[in-house]
Amino acid sequence: MSLAFLLLTLDGNTPAQVAREAQAIAGVSEVYPTLGPYDVVVVVRTDASRQVPRVAQQLRAIRGVVAVTCCVAV
Repeated sequence: MSLAFLLLTLDGNTPAQVAREAQAIAGVSEVYPTLGPYDVVVVVRTDASRQVPRVAQQLRAIRGVVAVTCCVAV
């Protein structure tokens, strides 16, 4: 099991809307709108760490997401 924290930076879209859309992506287990340098924190649990980039790509496709920073737990 692989665990990753994906930190989203938004431009224009509300964190709540992005969080709702992110929750529908396979592999996403938790989503938190936040205050600070990142607007949304997405917790991803996958069978292998090689699946994390696929989730990151889907998050980048959400309207308003301008950057995704991946932090894979080791």
